[in-house]
Amino acid sequence: MREVFAKGGFSPEMLADPEVAPLIEETYNALNGAIDTAIKTETPPELTAALQNNTFIFSGFKTYHSLSEVGLALTDADGKVKPFEVFRRDVEAIDKKYNTNYLYAEYNHAVHTSQMAVKWHDFMADGDRYNLQYRTAGDERVRSEHAALDNTTLPPSDEFWKFYLPPNGWNCRCTVEQVLRDDYPMSDPAVAKAAGDACTDDPKSRIFRYNAGQEMTIFPKKHPYLPKGCGNCGGSLTLAYDPKREKCRVCRVVSEQARKAEAKRLYDRLSKDSKYRGVEYDPVSGGLSATHVGHNTTSNNSEVLRWGMTGADLENEVQRLLFQSGHIAVLCDESKRKAKQTLPALDMQLDGVMMDIRSVTKKKQHYGSHLKAKNRQLARYNARSDVRVPADTVCLYFHDGSMYHPSKITVGARWLKKQTSHVCVRHVVCVIRKDDDSIEIRRHDI
Repeated sequence: MREVFAKGGFSPEMLADPEVAPLIEETYNALNGAIDTAIKTETPPELTAALQNNTFIFSGFKTYHSLSEVGLALTDADGKVKPFEVFRRDVEAIDKKYNTNYLYAEYNHAVHTSQMAVKWHDFMADGDRYNLQYRTAGDERVRSEHAALDNTTLPPSDEFWKFYLPPNGWNCRCTVEQVLRDDYPMSDPAVAKAAGDACTDDPKSRIFRYNAGQEMTIFPKKHPYLPKGCGNCGGSLTLAYDPKREKCRVCRVVSEQARKAEAKRLYDRLSKDSKYRGVEYDPVSGGLSATHVGHNTTSNNSEVLRWGMTGADLENEVQRLLFQSGHIAVLCDESKRKAKQTLPALDMQLDGVMMDIRSVTKKKQHYGSHLKAKNRQLARYNARSDVRVPADTVCLYFHDGSMYHPSKITVGARWLKKQTSHVCVRHVVCVIRKDDDSIEIRRHDI
């Protein structure tokens, strides 16, 4: 409040100020407490990180909206700055609206949504062996439009669950349970969809038409706090950046803070875990580097490929460069075994995304063969019974940056699609080393 008054208004860049940033953290800590109620030991870390990241960004935009109102409250109808005591009373009313009234519903939503997201991933482990059944709380407080969905029974693969997995409104208490296929009659999908549409027909309720488990989010992308068009920057809840758009500037500041917060949370956990070595965190850049003791440094990784470097050397180099550039780069466990066989594994988790690394050591017309090899590895990894979040990303590392050209990726992707009917690769992250030992990252969607 005093910061806004002293500066004569509020701007998005102030979200990074030491006096303002703790407001985001305070909101995040309250909402993250709700997520903690749902997370279990076996919850995939990718899901936990995605839910926490989504909640941090939501907290940033919530803070932006509340402080924007504070900025507007600075002047009266004639445009004159209000006396501080008058301004303070107006700010207290704004604070009560955002951090008491709204926060109560948002906390309840975070509790329920995180529980449903975790449940959904448990359901996915069983596929369509069981049906899912929609259930209300069964008391007099149940809304009539929610009661119409009670006992809706459909397989997890039905489109109904893509839009109407609870909660379906603020303070909704509905849930979903697995049921044996022979115990309950199957619902008519068209009737179920019509009931779901009616339940969320109000314009303010349509934001709830999403599946938190599938999208790995707590708060819907169409929430009024968040800007329209999110998702076009290549990262969750980001925009195709336009510095003239105020919410784009907000998104950039908040996303940077969210990335650093995730790196610090991961550092606190991994630095105490004996299964990880070389755990480093840079509080300035937000970079984090760690390697699981079960990461493969022998076998094919010990072979010298080029530049006097082995596959392990190149993996370590790309990890180092990503860390220097402020990214979270964790080399993963590749030692898990089942029935005396080593399970298929992926090399790296980059900024929360699991991926396999392929170092490019020769110039080619295209890199389709690299993508094909990694597509096969993704398919094998995704087939593991303990993998809840399918991987769809490959990292191509260019130690020699002159070997990279975007056309070699797009042509290679087209070649891959002709070679196989089952394409797991959806995203290619190209890490390109420069002569000054910095990197450029280029992303391609397939």
